[in-house]
Amino acid sequence: MSSNLTIEEIVLINNLLYCEDLGGPKGTFLSVSHETKSIGDYINAVLRSSDEIDKNREYSSGVTGAEYLEILGAAKKNNHLRNIIIQQVHYESDGAGGGRSVFLFDPAYNEAIVAFKGTQSDAEWIDNVSGLYEVPTAFQKNALSWFRSLDLKDYDTITVTGHSKGGNKAKFITIMEDCVDNCFSFDGQGFSDEFMQKYSFKIIKNRNKILNIIEESDFVNILLNDVGKKQFYLGTNFGRLGFAENHCANAILFFDEKGEMSLWKAGGQDKKMSDLDVMLNSFIRSVKMSTREKVANMLGNVIVNAKGGDTDKIADTFSDERYSDSAAELIAYILRYKSEKPQMVASVREILGQNGFNTDMLGIIDFVTNHELLMELIGKNPKSMLAILKLKHVPDTIIDFLSKHIDLFDFIVLVSHKMRNVAPTKYSGRDIDFEHGDGFSFHAKGFFKKKTALAVAGAVIVLICGAIIAVSGTRGRFLRSIV
Repeated sequence: MSSNLTIEEIVLINNLLYCEDLGGPKGTFLSVSHETKSIGDYINAVLRSSDEIDKNREYSSGVTGAEYLEILGAAKKNNHLRNIIIQQVHYESDGAGGGRSVFLFDPAYNEAIVAFKGTQSDAEWIDNVSGLYEVPTAFQKNALSWFRSLDLKDYDTITVTGHSKGGNKAKFITIMEDCVDNCFSFDGQGFSDEFMQKYSFKIIKNRNKILNIIEESDFVNILLNDVGKKQFYLGTNFGRLGFAENHCANAILFFDEKGEMSLWKAGGQDKKMSDLDVMLNSFIRSVKMSTREKVANMLGNVIVNAKGGDTDKIADTFSDERYSDSAAELIAYILRYKSEKPQMVASVREILGQNGFNTDMLGIIDFVTNHELLMELIGKNPKSMLAILKLKHVPDTIIDFLSKHIDLFDFIVLVSHKMRNVAPTKYSGRDIDFEHGDGFSFHAKGFFKKKTALAVAGAVIVLICGAIIAVSGTRGRFLRSIV
């Protein structure tokens, strides 16, 4: 890597991209009003009105005003970072997802720095999963088009970076453009098997320019096949957002009582992320390319609703004829995979627990896996079942939820049908990588989504299954069998 930026500076730049309305409009870093000014000018302007920043308000997902004051304070102490110039701020149109990015110039080393903000809109979330069937995606092409519009020929070094979707865009541009010298992808997702095959020559040529900066429990970077070297970092203890905070841009920043910032390297990836990673990669490979668009649309719908915390709409996705078949295929795959890889239960249990779900319900997975025929019979009599549940003194919350989503019983039947045809170990879940310049070999990696949307989806099914078990009176036996 030939960049003169430190990892700390890269992480701070990516955090600045998320600064919006800190103390008012002037507190938005990605604003054309800051063009030709330095990062230090922006920081000074915001800190002069620091009393207008609400320390308890979340100015971006998971990051409060108090935390942004720590970030700005750390950036202010960095003379090198302070003197970097904001050359150009770029907004994609709303029709193109509204993605945001910035072209920075480091006068000390004549280095061009092009940085991409993470997912800006629901449309960009949909584009994230479009990578399952589009090579490349529309918004990857938009990012590349803007990058090519920049006049970078007179710079000694060209560096690209980004967080989350921005990290994916940075990797994509590095693969496609030989002029890039360095890429720092911060928790950015990877690419489909088809992308890896189509651009194998370019990947082999440029992959050594890419460094993936990864929070050890991040759940976005594990989407699909990663490219480049990896360095894992410890994450701060998550709080109000639960497990979702592992993906916040400030997750790897530690501050002491004096406001001094540190990053700490981790020994590797969190095992539960590795487990989920491999499982979901194997699921994606089990889906025909001709039907992946339907799967991607289903996942995109679940993610958008999970991001908004709308459990009812997630449930509606399962019963919606546009998505139910793909959703049932995913749930059936997960349940069958569990029987082959029982360690998945521990991983899922931990993630659900960190999101506030009742993990006792996970014991029900054993019943669903081994009694799909009985599941079909129960699912065909929803009204009778609800009456029995009331007699069994099942919590009103479960009764109310199932009453509102009676169509989910049909979904249970569909899942049970699909479980008969699942071969969970047929496809490898490891990442495609290249060795010795040609061919494919597999190394561990996979797939999981923002705010653990798949965990949310799984929790809905587990909730339904828990209610079903209450009818049979066998719930306690299954709960005791939890791994």
